[in-house]
Amino acid sequence: MTGLRERRHLETRTALVDAAFHLLDTTSFADLTMEAIAEEAGISRSTAYRRFTSKEDIILEVPRQWYDAWDDAQAAIPDDAPLLTAMSEGCLAVAHRIDHDPDTVLLAYGALAESPTLQSSGANTSEWIERMSTTALAHQPDLDPFEANVLAGAWMGAIDAMMMTWVMSGGEGSVTDLTQRLIDRLENLLS
Repeated sequence: MTGLRERRHLETRTALVDAAFHLLDTTSFADLTMEAIAEEAGISRSTAYRRFTSKEDIILEVPRQWYDAWDDAQAAIPDDAPLLTAMSEGCLAVAHRIDHDPDTVLLAYGALAESPTLQSSGANTSEWIERMSTTALAHQPDLDPFEANVLAGAWMGAIDAMMMTWVMSGGEGSVTDLTQRLIDRLENLLS
């Protein structure tokens, strides 16, 4: 029974995310409402609010889904792999996920640009820094936590700058290719 309940919960969350991004194709983020999202998804408003606290929470679901790509990549990397390999493979896995649905990612960034609430949300950045810092410490144990956090912040800053450039171009090109170019440049700088 629990498996069925969890599957339905996930299906409802997915339907709400899909509905929100479908509406964002023709509606500004400011005009988007939880009620409209619920209606578009064919779900009651109260159920929508049980799955997501706000329309901002729905938009943040897109980058949250990238955690799975990162975590799966990290699980496949041998413990003795160099730090650059671990960071690179994680970033490339996320880039592949973005390339799978670039239109949704562009809509999410558009909502971010419109919403001070989303702009001020540092939750995703903090979680990414923590993930990258954990990876850094796992693959280069001689780092202290301060160094691991600074290194993670540097990687995150480089990825953020690359993504903003991609977004400003209207999503031109492959995020995977751009990420590989960034990794190549970082590798040269770190050598």
